[in-house]
Amino acid sequence: MLRALKIAGFLLLVDSLIAVMPFSPIIDFSPNGVMGDLMLAEVAALFIIAGILDFSSSIGMAQFRKTFLSSKEDYSPEIRKEKERTAVVFLFTGLVLLAAMILLMVYNLSV
Repeated sequence: MLRALKIAGFLLLVDSLIAVMPFSPIIDFSPNGVMGDLMLAEVAALFIIAGILDFSSSIGMAQFRKTFLSSKEDYSPEIRKEKERTAVVFLFTGLVLLAAMILLMVYNLSV
């Protein structure tokens, strides 16, 4: 989970730097709006990546690769657990960014 917090911290730093740039070519030009837009895109991408990682190691996907792609690779619970651990990092990072985005939204509503 520490790895996910480091990734989330890095992404928040990058979002903050991009949001204060005066030439930001994003839809909403206020710094909070730009940061919110970037965070929403990152949360969506992180959730999609986590889902793809988890799905790619499932039994069904292993059977699909074996049947249609003539893969010699069988389903392995060890590989499944490893991919699940990687997917959890992406999922937790997305949840941290989602929480930060909600806090940013609440802050903007109170101002």
